Amino acid sequence: MRQLVQTFLIDMRMSIRSFMGGFVVIVPILILVVLRAFIPSVESTSATFAVVVRGPNAVEPGLVDALDQFADVYQYDSVEEMDQKLRGTGSVEGLYWDPQADQYVSVVERTRQSNTIFSNGARVVRQYTYARMNAGADRITNFSHRVPPELSDRTKLSPVATVGGAIFFAYMSLMFGFLIGLSLVNDKEEGTDRAIKVTPVTKFDYFVGRSIFPFLLTLAYAIVGVLALRLTSVDLLQTYVAAIASFSVTLLIGLLLGGLAGNENVAIGIGKLLGMVLALSILGGILLPDGWTWAVWWSPIYWAFNVMRDIFTGVATWATVGWKSSVVVGVTGIYFLLLRGKIVKGLS
Repeated sequence: MRQLVQTFLIDMRMSIRSFMGGFVVIVPILILVVLRAFIPSVESTSATFAVVVRGPNAVEPGLVDALDQFADVYQYDSVEEMDQKLRGTGSVEGLYWDPQADQYVSVVERTRQSNTIFSNGARVVRQYTYARMNAGADRITNFSHRVPPELSDRTKLSPVATVGGAIFFAYMSLMFGFLIGLSLVNDKEEGTDRAIKVTPVTKFDYFVGRSIFPFLLTLAYAIVGVLALRLTSVDLLQTYVAAIASFSVTLLIGLLLGGLAGNENVAIGIGKLLGMVLALSILGGILLPDGWTWAVWWSPIYWAFNVMRDIFTGVATWATVGWKSSVVVGVTGIYFLLLRGKIVKGLS
């Protein structure tokens, strides 16, 4: 155990000091920042109105209250200020009173249809005016925060977070496999592997010690990724089970790079080829129709992506997590048995 811990500490120091090691550790954070930036904000996912509430173009308070019941309402003192809001990004409607025409004007942001479109603002004005003139009458226009029944089975989370998060975890399996593989290759280049053979450290201690740091990074990023992508409603224990199963892919990639590559450049080249092949399997899982996903069943990365996507979209049960995680480990084990001879020869 002492030798194993020493190997882990040495590996962690070397990984942090080396350029590629630092790159592998830092880049996932940057990816999470980018994904987080593309997750729709509250304003972009709900109705938003820019309303004039001062001067001759003011919308009456009762109508503003009616809008505020289902939308985000931003109040402005003039039509000019409202127009500045409409020039920004996002889907925003403007509403103001035109005293000359004696009517409300609903402005739809950047529409090519001009006034031919029947906007949400126009619907609210219609309902408000009708209710004032016909007290007690049933509503003629309804607005609701609730999801329609026909869409109730869909996740409320952003696809950027759910699908992007699943891709992120698949990416971690590849990148942390790089971390293990490069450390093994560096030991081969510097002769450290030959020096280890005359020490009390066994091969098992050596390989496990090299894998502890990437494993701890996997566990850490499981929490960081869930929090950064606002996936706080997912089952964290299921996420950990799937992440641990996916780490078997990390081990296989690390051993494969360490066994086949004689130097760092060759390892990077092999890693790029593996990354392209594994990326194709993820794209196949996303783009292929349900009846054709069997074409990518050969890839353990596809199964790792698939189980994570189920967890993040809230459709996974423990039975689903269990059998799909088992498939990840099983398919990875088959590849290890097929490549075992080359891996052992390259690391001997």
